[in-house]
Amino acid sequence: MRHDWQRIRTKDTFARNAFTVFGGNSLVLLSQLLLTPLIARIYGPDAYGIYGLFLALVLNLSSFTDLGYSNAYVLPKEDHRFLHLFRLNFTLLGIMVILATIVALNRELLYTLLPDWRPLGDHICLLPVSLIAYSLSVFFTQWLTRLRAFSTSVYIGSSATVTLRLFNLGYGVLAKGPYGLIIGDAIVGVLALIAYWTATLKFGIRKLFSGWSWQGIRELAVEYKRYPLLTFPERWVTLLGMQLPVLLLIGDPGVVGQFALSSSLLMIPLRLLGYSFSTVFVQKAAETVESDPELLGRITKGLYLRLFWVGLAPFTAMVFFSDVVFAFVLGEAWRDAGVMTAYMGLFFFFRLISEPMVTIFYVQRREHMLLVFQSALMVARLAVMLPLFHADAGSGAVILGFCAVSALGYLLLGHMLLRATGQPATKLMLRSLMITLVACVFFAAVRYLSLGNLWPTL
Repeated sequence: MRHDWQRIRTKDTFARNAFTVFGGNSLVLLSQLLLTPLIARIYGPDAYGIYGLFLALVLNLSSFTDLGYSNAYVLPKEDHRFLHLFRLNFTLLGIMVILATIVALNRELLYTLLPDWRPLGDHICLLPVSLIAYSLSVFFTQWLTRLRAFSTSVYIGSSATVTLRLFNLGYGVLAKGPYGLIIGDAIVGVLALIAYWTATLKFGIRKLFSGWSWQGIRELAVEYKRYPLLTFPERWVTLLGMQLPVLLLIGDPGVVGQFALSSSLLMIPLRLLGYSFSTVFVQKAAETVESDPELLGRITKGLYLRLFWVGLAPFTAMVFFSDVVFAFVLGEAWRDAGVMTAYMGLFFFFRLISEPMVTIFYVQRREHMLLVFQSALMVARLAVMLPLFHADAGSGAVILGFCAVSALGYLLLGHMLLRATGQPATKLMLRSLMITLVACVFFAAVRYLSLGNLWPTL
């Protein structure tokens, strides 16, 4: 323990950098826990639904400004070659901003084609602004990572997130309108962008425009083509797969808002626990994948079991009591968000115990497995959701179908990852299922004895 503390206090060590990132993430998550109940009571589900659609558009467009190239910023040894990659992303951003502006200016045509998007109204004109702010914040964060300026990156990122929530809170109290979440996203995004620009002045941001070379940009684009060919498709399909309920059910913004808030809160344990373990795991996996595959297998099994036992009680309890908790903490208007959290409980539980280990496929040079998995999962989701949607089974049934397929998918992903490292995957998966089933039966009995029913329903 003493040695760990010494490493944390030593400048530019892995432990120091990891602790800095963890501290920033903890601050962001703490602000989310403290301020979300207040913000949710002010805005209500409809406002969250409209913002959920707006954010989905920003994230999808931003994916095409990146194409995975920002993950390669750390690779070029010479700064001038790195700047060519940044210029490539900057060019892609310019193209997407022009397209977003054209769409915003022709919004009536868009709303005629997609009438369910009409609640966005004139606020879709903020789409290019948020796209610029979000995309450049990703690029600048990766630049600061290249420079190992983790404290600067964390300070700006966490400050922007906390400021956004405070702005949303203040705007909601004063204006009482449903669009404060979108307006706050644009305004705070621009402020964060100014902070990033100021922070990178001393690192040569002005050279971005002075040494422009289309030939250099093309050379770097070809050299790192594996990122748009392998990394980008998998991440975009993953993003799109998670947004299916938003895009399919946006005709009822209230339902989408309930789903959006539920998803954002369920990401808290995944970010705090899963991604914290992942930071250490990826380093160990890279070290042992060739030198000691047996050790990698033991480490993978150990992480799988550790995450399983850490998440078992909270997530299975969530399946049966989140509706009560949401109604008490956020207000009766958000009870349905609690029901959706119950639906997603096992999905996020199996995601917690599998997703932090997906770097196994990267270190084994089998990145295509993730693309195949996410593509198959999205097809399976649509195969269940679309018939329910067209049969007017109700949004609750559509979301439940989405969650059931997702839970099975991530359970299978855990099996794939264990098998990839030579572990008894089927045995471990079946044992995990049995223990999870026992925990669910226990909490179902507790709910029946205390509330008189077995399962939260919409």
